[in-house]
Amino acid sequence: MAAVKVERRVYLVPSLQLFGTCLTVLGQLRATIERHDVDQGTIVAILGEGLLVPMSELSLALRPLDEGRTELSATWRARKHGGDRRLLAVFLDSVDGLIG
Repeated sequence: MAAVKVERRVYLVPSLQLFGTCLTVLGQLRATIERHDVDQGTIVAILGEGLLVPMSELSLALRPLDEGRTELSATWRARKHGGDRRLLAVFLDSVDGLIG
């Protein structure tokens, strides 16, 4: 099984806006949201579902830093058949694109 990969970024947007942006990007990537908590700023999603398809898990944690800034910690894990670690970069690039 592949190693866990973690990326952290700080965005100049409030946490609720970043939460919505993350959900939008996950929807565009056709992810299945396993669980989410708006108050805690957490999302766990599965990407690549299928019988023989590599499955990946993205766990997101948002932490408000100060007024208008939020830290996003995104963790990628392989779930089944090795997963695809490129999904983390694709997800973060898409978030950057929507915010920028």
